[in-house]
Amino acid sequence: MKAIFIHKVLTKKNLERIVRIWMSYVLISNAGVGTLIPLRDLGLPDHIFQIIQGMWDTGFMMEMVKLTELVAGVALLFNCYVPLILMALIPVVLNIYGMHVFLFHSYITQGLALVLACAFLVYQHREKYKPLTALR
Repeated sequence: MKAIFIHKVLTKKNLERIVRIWMSYVLISNAGVGTLIPLRDLGLPDHIFQIIQGMWDTGFMMEMVKLTELVAGVALLFNCYVPLILMALIPVVLNIYGMHVFLFHSYITQGLALVLACAFLVYQHREKYKPLTALR
């Protein structure tokens, strides 16, 4: 009985929906870090705080990243333009994971989960990307 329930719930479409909604939750909640939640309140080590603060001090970089996270999170939540949103998110997600690896020296993180979720969703929409890779 339990195996039948899990099999019916974890269909390919439902798994995609779960991953998409989880990813939107992470992106929307992280969009407020540095804007609504000050960096000082995060308890970051000083060297990491200085690097991230330097990105905020550029006046555009982190603002664009946070705006991208917010817009992408809302679009994923409402299942709008998912293939386009994923293309915009790939650099953001890779940089999030890169920061976890190179600044925090942590390899198994939420950043890795975001990379895997993004890869899964791109794979699910792979047919829509074929015209982008066609030789002309």
